[in-house]
Amino acid sequence: MTVEGRQYGGRAVVERKAERRQRFLEAATRIFAERGYANCSLADVCAAAGLSKRQFYEEFETREDVLVAAYDRIQDEAAAAIAAALARQEPSDDPATALTHILSAYLDSIESDPYRAKVAFIEVVGVSERMEQHRRARRHAWGAVVLDVVHTAAGPNARPRGNPALATSALIGAVNGLAHEWLLEQPRPPVRELVELLVPIAVALIDPDHMS
Repeated sequence: MTVEGRQYGGRAVVERKAERRQRFLEAATRIFAERGYANCSLADVCAAAGLSKRQFYEEFETREDVLVAAYDRIQDEAAAAIAAALARQEPSDDPATALTHILSAYLDSIESDPYRAKVAFIEVVGVSERMEQHRRARRHAWGAVVLDVVHTAAGPNARPRGNPALATSALIGAVNGLAHEWLLEQPRPPVRELVELLVPIAVALIDPDHMS
C-alpha cells in the first residue's frame, strides 16, 4: 500500500494533507487580510491554522508560497463562478444582461469571504518580483476568460475593440481598480453598484461591428 493510501483514524493520508493545506490557506487569507502580509510571520500563520511549523513545511517552503496559494485559490474559485454563470446564460440575453450576470458572479465570489478581496487586490501587490510575475501571468489567463465572456455576451463572432490583449487588460484593470477603491469605502457599497459601473465599460470594449 502506498503512503497516500494508508489510513489513520479511518482517514487516508492524502485526505488529511488536503485538510491541513486548506486550514493553512484559510488561516493565511484571514490573518494577511486582518494584519497585512508584511506584518505576519510564518509562526503567525501556523498559530492561526492551529498547526505546527513541521506541518507547514510539508505543504509549503516559504511564507510567500502560502500567499501565492491563497491568491490562486481565490482566483480559481472566482473563475469557477464565472464558468457557472456562462453555463447559465440564455441565448436571448443581450450583452448588457449577460455581462451583468457574469460580473456579478465574479464579484460575489470575491465578496463571499470578507478577507478574500483584501488579499486578492491589496496584500499581493508589491510583495516581490516573483509575486508580480505571478500576478501578471494570472491576468493573462483572465484575458482568455474575458474573451469567452465576450463570445457568450455578444455572439461567437464578437471580439474586443482593437488589440484583444490590451482590450481585455483594460477591463481587468477597471475591475481591479474599482474593487480596490471599493475595499477602502466605509461603509462598503453593495456589489451591484460596482457591476452597474463596470457593465457599460465592458460593453464599450466590444467591437460593435462584430456582434451577432
